[in-house]
Amino acid sequence: MTKRKRSAKQQVADDADRKAQNPVVARQTIADSHADPEFQENHKRLRAERLARDAEFNSKN
Repeated sequence: MTKRKRSAKQQVADDADRKAQNPVVARQTIADSHADPEFQENHKRLRAERLARDAEFNSKN
C-alpha cells in the first residue's frame, strides 16, 4: 500500500510540530553544503588526522 501524499500545508505544520518538540536539534542541524568552507577544511583535516592515529594504533596491536 502506498502512502498518501501530504499537502504543503500539512508538511509545514508537521515541521513546526517537530521543531516545537525538539527546538535545540532544529537549531543545530546544518547541512555540510551550508557550512563555511573553513569549517569543511578543518573537519576534513581533523578527520584525516584521526584516521591516521587510528591506523597507527591498529598497526601496533
